[in-house]
Amino acid sequence: MPYGLAYYPNFNCDGIDRLRRRHDPTVDLIAPHLTIMFPIPDSVEGPKLVRHLERTLKRWQPFQIRIRGLTKSWDHWLFLTLREGNAEVVKLYEEIYTGLLAGFRRNDLEFIPHIAVGLFVKDARCYDYRNPQKLQFDEQRYEQALREAESLDIDVRRTVDKLQLVRFNDYISKIVTERELRLVG
Repeated sequence: MPYGLAYYPNFNCDGIDRLRRRHDPTVDLIAPHLTIMFPIPDSVEGPKLVRHLERTLKRWQPFQIRIRGLTKSWDHWLFLTLREGNAEVVKLYEEIYTGLLAGFRRNDLEFIPHIAVGLFVKDARCYDYRNPQKLQFDEQRYEQALREAESLDIDVRRTVDKLQLVRFNDYISKIVTERELRLVG
């Protein structure tokens, strides 16, 4: 089972929940989150991975983020984005993909800190989370969801002080939290 690392901002926004329920195929799989580490194959031994992550996070103080903004990704996801804390999340992501994990960084995909709201393609069943590709865009559904998301006027501040190491099954149809890791620097 591959590993991932996520931050759950734990904010109550019924409007985002409604949007995700209609447009995000992962809504029943995972709560709103910032992905910090994309799925790493389980060929990386769990104890070694945990030690690497703990060593990395030991150098980090908790930091503030502000969730405020929307953007569309290249593969047609609608994202909530960060107005503040974006540079810190990117730097943390880059530090995680050193040493033990250096060979697993996806250099073919730009890392944009975000919370996914929905996927806007004509046939989401064809979307492969492990190998994202640009599929046929559903512009009408996207524009409607974007207007709805903009009307929510989301402006949330949180402190990133802990991350969750999660495991996915091979079909990415089940996620289990393995452990909580704290930023303790």
